[in-house]
Amino acid sequence: MLIESLTRLWNYLNIYYLKPFDAVNDTITSDLLLKFKWKNNYLELGSGDGMFSFIMHGNSFPLWFDRYQNINFSEKNIFKSKYDNFPKLKKKYLIRPNHSIDARYHHIISINKIGFSKSSKQSSYEKFKYKKKSENLIFFYTPHGLKDYTKSLKNILPILKTKGRIILLLNLKNVLNYFICYNFSKKNNSLKDIFKGLDNGRYLETKKVSKSFNQWLQIFKKNNLQLNNFYTGLSPLTWMIYDIQTRPILRILIRFFNIFPRNLRTVLKFIWMLAVYPIILIVYLFGSKISQNKKTHNCYVAFELTKKSNDYFTDL
Repeated sequence: MLIESLTRLWNYLNIYYLKPFDAVNDTITSDLLLKFKWKNNYLELGSGDGMFSFIMHGNSFPLWFDRYQNINFSEKNIFKSKYDNFPKLKKKYLIRPNHSIDARYHHIISINKIGFSKSSKQSSYEKFKYKKKSENLIFFYTPHGLKDYTKSLKNILPILKTKGRIILLLNLKNVLNYFICYNFSKKNNSLKDIFKGLDNGRYLETKKVSKSFNQWLQIFKKNNLQLNNFYTGLSPLTWMIYDIQTRPILRILIRFFNIFPRNLRTVLKFIWMLAVYPIILIVYLFGSKISQNKKTHNCYVAFELTKKSNDYFTDL
């Protein structure tokens, strides 16, 4: 298991190499999610650009490819592009989404380019239409563009088969204390606008999916869902490192590496990765903190839920 996690850490670093602690974040969250049993042809909501699940399920991109090639500096969100520079990937997978839904169109473009999900659709999470009682497994990942989590959850329930499962990745409320960029943006100093730009709305977006453990349980209970299992992970210090990391100089790093032709860029990238990997490895090993402790300071929680069939919640 550790070898698989360290391989994923390298594969995530490959696509995030200029923001290397994104690789730590994604490896820990994938560790949490892989504690549960996965089935092929699941429905995925909030897929993002599709790279997270692709790597989580044991796949990798070629070394020359990463998120920083398809950059559009004219956009406020520099990752909002046409994704012209994509590799040709294998088409046979043991576990993959049958369908992916995301609220952002540029994410759908990326999902289709990767080809890991069999089909995809752009839609809001609160109002998308899908065949009732059709899914054995639904994975609700990171819903960029989410407006109301409770409404989106209610929208999912009719889709789930009677004995189907929902896997959710959410935040615990204490994570909101560890946004360095956001907290500095609220201080009355000359750098507050810079820190606001570095936060880039991440605090407010995360706030929508951040509650205490018991608050999440109450939401599930009200929606006729019962808890099968859960795991928490990622320490506060690891989150703070992730929150700041290379963000102040990211655009400079992207412009520098993109000066070079592909082959030379790949060599320089590989050298960078070799230098960075031992650092993120240490942070990963000490920052995972995966446990089933409900009274934790960890930042993430992964839930496995089914439709309620007994009074499980009264025993918690």
